[in-house]
Amino acid sequence: MDLETSLDLKSLFASGVTPKQIEGLEMILLPENFDAKFDDQYDAQDSITLSKLLKAEGVKCANSFDLGFDLPTKERRSNDIWLGQLYILNDVILPIVTGVIGSVLASLITDWKNRKDLREPVGNVHTDITIISKEGKKEIHYTGDPETLMKILKAIDNGKKKKK
Repeated sequence: MDLETSLDLKSLFASGVTPKQIEGLEMILLPENFDAKFDDQYDAQDSITLSKLLKAEGVKCANSFDLGFDLPTKERRSNDIWLGQLYILNDVILPIVTGVIGSVLASLITDWKNRKDLREPVGNVHTDITIISKEGKKEIHYTGDPETLMKILKAIDNGKKKKK
């Protein structure tokens, strides 16, 4: 797969990352504001945690640090989860990614379901996900509740399984 033409990663390559650096990767996790000026970029703590969990599950992935960027980390104090820009380069890993994201979101979902007053807002998930497959590219720009995101990811994974 020619990543330079199949993905809109022009800003990644313009920042000095070469196609050789991402060769063999199944997933790339970039900061939510990666397209901003370099001095303004930061990694969200949730994105770093997701990267570590994916690596522990055997996913060949890289985050900004792995690609040579020394960015500050932003840790937010809220119920929201900020996963950044996720590029799934091999759709075979989608069940693993869905499972890992599900485990990250489980506490948010459980907390919301256990509330006595369900009128209180549940924390939102903020992410941009690009999934590359033989059929093309799917993009999800998502800010919303964790349950809906999980339904979307599972529907994409189930749709992929039905095509086989």
